[in-house]
Formats: sequence, C-alpha cells, structure tokens
Amino acid sequence: MLCLSFAMAPTAQAQTQVIAYVDAEAVLVAMPDYKKVEADLEAYQKVIQKQLESDQKKMQDYYQTVSKDQENMSPAQLKEAEAKLKKMQEDLQKNAAAAEKKIVDKEMELSKPMYEKFKNAIATMAKTNGYAYVLDKKLLLFGDETIDATPKLKSQLGIP
Repeated sequence: MLCLSFAMAPTAQAQTQVIAYVDAEAVLVAMPDYKKVEADLEAYQKVIQKQLESDQKKMQDYYQTVSKDQENMSPAQLKEAEAKLKKMQEDLQKNAAAAEKKIVDKEMELSKPMYEKFKNAIATMAKTNGYAYVLDKKLLLFGDETIDATPKLKSQLGIP
C-alpha cells in the first residue's frame, strides 16, 4: 500500500503545474521598442546601402573611363586597368558581405534590450500567476488545460 502512494505522488504533482502560452510574435510586434528597433535598423541599412552604391558607382565610372580610353591605352595599361577593375569588383563583393553581417549584428544589438524586457515580463507574469511553463503559441500543438496568457503579458508590458 505504501508503494502505491509513492507511485501516484509524481502524477498528482504533475497535475498541479499550470501551463500557459503566449503569442510571442503578436506581443513583440506590439511593443513600442519594436517600432524603434525597426526604424533605427532601417536608417542604418540606408547608410550602409549608400556606401555600397557609392562604391559601385566608382567602379562603373572607372569601367566607363577605361572603355572610352582603351584604344589609346598600351597593353600594359589595359592589363593594369583590368586588374584594378577586378580588385574593385572583389572589394565590392567583400563589402557587400561585410555589410550584411553589420546589419545582422546591428539588429541583434538594437533588439537585445527589447528581448530582455520581453523575457523579464514573461518571468514576472509567470511567477505572479503561478504558471510553471509559458510556451510560444506557435510551438503548442495541443493543449487541453492551457491558458492563453497573451493579454496578461501585454498588460505586464504596458501594451493596450
């Protein structure tokens, strides 16, 4: 009989844990921080894009100059111009790849405080409401006794 009560104890404890879910994407998009991150990132992308466009224009201008003057150039000058164009093209490709990395890094830098705020709000909401687990709605395949805590999380974050 004592064995039977020990075998049932974990089941009773597991039944008392409350599982909630939130629509993380809807909450994040509704955060004022999100709009600021988007605007700051867009401004940063425009600066990077202008730099790349400037480099590309320089290369195109040089190519047009060489194309016009190639009849008056010696074979050595043509070879030098081709090498310079090739280097300009390689540099442009490297700069484009570096720009993509800079944008990703900037997005991470700008959004980190927002995600920290989001994570802390979830933890506070979960403790306040006695939730053992809070899942993202997209990960929830089935939930018989789950609670949609999205409104509570939005309230925790001051989102109407």
